[in-house]
Amino acid sequence: MAQAQQDPYFGPAQEAFLRLKPDTRLWFQLVLTSAGHWPAVPNIGYSRRLFEATKQFQRSRGEEPTGVLTSPQVERVLQSGTEVLNGWRLRWVPHPSRGRQLWVPMGLELEAKRTELGVELREPGNRFRLKFNFIPSVDIRSAYEVTLQEMAGSGDNINFKVHKRDFFVITGNQGRYSRYVRYHADGAGILGFDMSWSDDDAPVYGNRLVTVISGSLWAAMTGAPFPTTKRVRFPWEPGEPEIASAPRTAPPTTTPASVPQEPPKAKSSSGSGFFVSKAGHVVTNAHVVQDCSVITVRPDGAVAVPAQVLARDVINDLAVLKIGGPAERTLAIRPSVRLGEGIAAFGFPHSDLLATAGNFTLGNVTALAGLKDDSRYLQVSAPVQPGNSGGPLLDGAGNVVGVVSAKLDAIKMASERGDLPQNINFAVKASLAGSFLDANQIAYETGMPGEKLDPADLAERAKKASAFITCR
Repeated sequence: MAQAQQDPYFGPAQEAFLRLKPDTRLWFQLVLTSAGHWPAVPNIGYSRRLFEATKQFQRSRGEEPTGVLTSPQVERVLQSGTEVLNGWRLRWVPHPSRGRQLWVPMGLELEAKRTELGVELREPGNRFRLKFNFIPSVDIRSAYEVTLQEMAGSGDNINFKVHKRDFFVITGNQGRYSRYVRYHADGAGILGFDMSWSDDDAPVYGNRLVTVISGSLWAAMTGAPFPTTKRVRFPWEPGEPEIASAPRTAPPTTTPASVPQEPPKAKSSSGSGFFVSKAGHVVTNAHVVQDCSVITVRPDGAVAVPAQVLARDVINDLAVLKIGGPAERTLAIRPSVRLGEGIAAFGFPHSDLLATAGNFTLGNVTALAGLKDDSRYLQVSAPVQPGNSGGPLLDGAGNVVGVVSAKLDAIKMASERGDLPQNINFAVKASLAGSFLDANQIAYETGMPGEKLDPADLAERAKKASAFITCR
């Protein structure tokens, strides 16, 4: 870092980059990658490596390497990068059993098929193939060793390999064919992709493409911010749990032209959130603030104030907002919780019917995973309703152990399975929320198990640090 600070251009370049909105920073790096100038996972922070890559692009054009792109330079990057991105037509593809998603280049006219382990997508000319797999009952170390042995045994020249506690990457090639394998620990197994391509020319550009796909998996598994795009839905996809946010107002029905029509009312929805910093940062669900033109946050005992979305993680259903003023009370985040532990949920369900001052319910952690062993979630028995989304799930000491996210659709389950489930609700684990805040460089307090509060005291603590969120 000392070397970077000695470069007179680094400070202005960093300042210019950090002035951009977080989503713009990510897209800027993706465009650089697609144009062939940035071979790394996008991040909202500014690094020496990104500084040097930007300067190298400027040098390649015989221009002054300042690290700050001029308007003509930005236009050139956008022109070449956007052309490649449009050719890829990247879309989120969901894994059939794990719920996590991966960016995949559907513009390559891929043929998709459901497999025992996930999804396989193949380009008709066999220039590109990707397997998005979940392998149960396998740990990272064993999978790394088996994959490395298999690739070397099949004749691959191993170019790069890395093994960490929670993921591994191996790359290799045979002549024109390249292969990239990346897997992350996910519950009681591993989730990742195995990609191979035959050349690095248009429209595949495999070396650039694999960087983008790898970045999307890394973001999905760690909760790091990543841009949003459209999602592909396949016939084999299972039904999803009902989202526990207040329903948006339905659009007006069509009326005959002869009947005078009132101006359409603005669509609106509501949800819950909680403060994690005195500076006014609010954590909620990504779906609570989806497609909002105006967002307001109403702290306890105060009037509603405007809020800005700083970052959204659609895959893990998390978002962080920022209000203009300071927060009076905050909640600490505890990254772990035990099966069976007592918990409490606070939020603003059915705000059009119930008390607008908030609703407090008690329950227990009934499972340490969500639907189909999805390790991102906790299952809890505390009742939640539409409008609870984004509210805190608290332990007995008042620490956040989860972010209320969804409830099982009881009516759908009854019609499909002949059974009416009760109090099967889900919350995003606090560990993911902590990683999400870390990735966005937002400081927060970490909590530990402690002396249990009386339910009335716990409710008061939750109420004072929670907020009612409206989206219009």
